[in-house]
Amino acid sequence: MSKDIAYKKIKTTIPEDAFISHIDNLLGAANHVTLKVTIEDIKVYESDNTMFVLMDMSDMSGKVKGLMVGSRGDKDFKSLVDDIYVGKKCKAHGKYCLLDADSCDVELPFELDDNRLFCIQAFQDLDSIQLYGVDITRLYNYDLEKAYSFVKENTNYFEGVSFNKVKNILFSVYKDIIILLKDGSLLFNGKKRLDNIREIVFLSGLSIFAISNDNTIKCLTGDWDSVKFLNANNYKYKKILYSPLVIVALGYDNNIKLYGTITDHVIDSERFVNVKDIGYVEENDDIVVIKDGKAYSLFLEHDYTNEVPEVIVEGSWNDIYIIE
Repeated sequence: MSKDIAYKKIKTTIPEDAFISHIDNLLGAANHVTLKVTIEDIKVYESDNTMFVLMDMSDMSGKVKGLMVGSRGDKDFKSLVDDIYVGKKCKAHGKYCLLDADSCDVELPFELDDNRLFCIQAFQDLDSIQLYGVDITRLYNYDLEKAYSFVKENTNYFEGVSFNKVKNILFSVYKDIIILLKDGSLLFNGKKRLDNIREIVFLSGLSIFAISNDNTIKCLTGDWDSVKFLNANNYKYKKILYSPLVIVALGYDNNIKLYGTITDHVIDSERFVNVKDIGYVEENDDIVVIKDGKAYSLFLEHDYTNEVPEVIVEGSWNDIYIIE
């Protein structure tokens, strides 16, 4: 391993006023270089307790190999690596090296196309949205206890509110903090916004919904036409099924309304009308509708013509929740 990179410690902040260099303007070895780049490829190599993260990086002028080195046991480093993907735009700060035969004292676990290597000391996501210094996408995955501690440390929203009074906490891409208390009160950025709420549902940082005890559905993060359609002037639904991807709402008119991520699914309009009930077939991970005493896959993912599946019509299984 090169002595120039063995000690590298990855940080995640870079001064905003750091001078941005262009790759093709770097003609010789240089310290304290900051690049604004797009990640075009990433490969991870492991040797003993060390991780080598080799990336193809490009800016408007050219391309270069970037290298980060860290410990396999460092959770923060592994989390940083997990957040890197092809197409990611970022700032990288470090040392621009021109390697030669004397640069390395042990064999590296990878080969380079040329002798140029950018050894990264600091890495900053340009697409990152942060709330009180934490990437919002990390907050999405906080459990209730961790979310409560985070909000309590950074706001006064929990003055007089103990942890055992809190039912759920969600964060939006707009940096909203949405708190549901066990008494049905919903706090939006510290202010009471709704009462009589049963659940708050996260489909994405853009789409967070509140479901009331009488089965109305309200979007908390927007007021566009699609969520107005689902809300339908605070219509009280007969039954609601929701997952991390979709909300399926059955009305008293026996018709279905749908909101969510349905990429690579097929919709047959016949399966959205004259529906008696909705449910879930666990063995096929399939949302179904009940019509004329038979189960039909809502998104045509399974054919139940010659079988009678076991349909769950209430409760929760895996990430599917059914309320009525």
